[in-house]
Amino acid sequence: MRKSIKITIAFLCAMFYQGAFAQETTHWTCSPNDFQFDMTAYIALTNDGVAVTDYSDYEVAAFFGDECRGVGEVQTVGTTSYIYMRIRSNAASGEDITFKVYTKSDDIEADVEEYTMPFVSQGVQGMPSSPVVLNFVPYAPGDADGDGIVDLTDAVAIFEFVMNGGYDGFVGAAADFDGDGIVDLTDAVLLFEFIMNQ
Repeated sequence: MRKSIKITIAFLCAMFYQGAFAQETTHWTCSPNDFQFDMTAYIALTNDGVAVTDYSDYEVAAFFGDECRGVGEVQTVGTTSYIYMRIRSNAASGEDITFKVYTKSDDIEADVEEYTMPFVSQGVQGMPSSPVVLNFVPYAPGDADGDGIVDLTDAVAIFEFVMNGGYDGFVGAAADFDGDGIVDLTDAVLLFEFIMNQ
């Protein structure tokens, strides 16, 4: 009897150990125990307007301000993949949730364009058959002209933006090189120094 109990306990410990360490590490973290309320979202991605069909290179997270409120999990039903996400809050409603997408292969974070989701406790946004579509445009920090290369033309583009306003193709999120939420001459100077010291 004792031997079978010991074997059962050893088996359960092994299963727990394997499950605890088999989980994939994520770029963002969110502790469910820190929040009282949650809601569910089913999400699909478009990369600069083109539907994403392979989610293996992407991670999606929900935010309120700078606080991560949930990290998505890729799920597949048949041949259709989508992102399942539990979004958390300590307020039953009233918070506008934003999203970010992390591209693993490029190590780049991108904001989802022009979309917020109102948080409602126990709410559901989208369904596996008709998910909420989030569009993102990946960029490298400093690539203000959006040509895929961070160089002196980007520092000039930031300077021209600050002095004369924007233009087609200007990537404001990439131009905010110091990440303070404002595109100003500091970004141009820091980017110039970064390029010269490479």
